[in-house]
Amino acid sequence: MTTETNREHGEEAPPIERLVSVADAIFVRATALDGIKLARKDEEAARTIAETRDDAFLGCIQLWRVILQMLPTSEIDAARRKELTRDAHKVKSRCYHRIGNLDAAKVNITKAIDAGYYDGFISLGAICMDLKQWEEAEAAFRSALAKDVQEMRAHAGLGELYFCMGTEKLKEDAAHTAYFVKAEEEFIAAGKERFADGFERAMDLFETIGWKDKALSFGHKARAFYEQHRGPYGERLRSLDARLRRLTGPDRRDRIVEGVGRKLGEVLGGKKEK
Repeated sequence: MTTETNREHGEEAPPIERLVSVADAIFVRATALDGIKLARKDEEAARTIAETRDDAFLGCIQLWRVILQMLPTSEIDAARRKELTRDAHKVKSRCYHRIGNLDAAKVNITKAIDAGYYDGFISLGAICMDLKQWEEAEAAFRSALAKDVQEMRAHAGLGELYFCMGTEKLKEDAAHTAYFVKAEEEFIAAGKERFADGFERAMDLFETIGWKDKALSFGHKARAFYEQHRGPYGERLRSLDARLRRLTGPDRRDRIVEGVGRKLGEVLGGKKEK
């Protein structure tokens, strides 16, 4: 029985449920701290925020450990025990991932998957990518597809994975091109679910390796989706349009040279600045 339900009936929530509520609140606060962007550079403030965030994530981990220890003797029913066991490992994995303890994050998300949290295959794939365990990452994303969970994110994860594998091989052999082609195929597969964020990510990646035509192609795919949904995506559309203009225009060096040439022409031609 949830805390809210107990309150409706005027009952006190079981201790374990109260701890879950506190752990959830701490995780939300820690995540909010993780997303703070300072308006100006302030190293001391940034360090304070990072330390407070990490302490909060560590506190959340400790609370979930206590909850796991309480579960066997708790008065809650078996179904709720199973749910909390899954949640404990899921949240602990997220906390460990945020503070950079990738090995612990991997152990806990694997336990969550074993407890039935199949969406965790997406997280496992991301963690393995951070660990540069390419084959395990690929297996995790493929498992998500086999379980029919978060299909677009699984394809997008594979796209990013193959891109990373191609980048790793840039200095080794010509095989990197094949990986980039596979990455493109997976990003397109993700887009079948209208995953515009995936298209923008693909645009970013292909732009970094100079595949300008591919970057533009994915940019226009993302734009088509934003155009159809101007309400919630109006700001994204404007930002994307600016990026597309930069991509289709001359390179930055060429723009600078062109600008200098134009200015010299105005000076030599006797034109005054407006």
